[in-house]
Amino acid sequence: MKIFLGVFLFAVIVAVNASGDDDDFKCIPGVKYQENNCNGCHCSNDQLLGCTRMGCLNQDPKLYNCEKGTTWKEGCEQCWCIDMGTLCTTGCGKVHDQHQ
Repeated sequence: MKIFLGVFLFAVIVAVNASGDDDDFKCIPGVKYQENNCNGCHCSNDQLLGCTRMGCLNQDPKLYNCEKGTTWKEGCEQCWCIDMGTLCTTGCGKVHDQHQ
């Protein structure tokens, strides 16, 4: 129980406005994303991206130092470089029920 509580407190979900003036990223409601190969993200009906804020160890600095505004594919996943680093779809970008 102590471990669960610690993880819960450490992985607080934060709303992120990921669409700035210098990038064209707009999240799609119901699509799940992953930020910097670590934090899980979801898109609300208002197109606000909410991501966990876990402390991810041993991350590749390239994830944060990408060229903002670029996009690419990794297999079936679509990826973007945005202000917070690399953001990729999960589940091949399929729309999921918002209540899951």
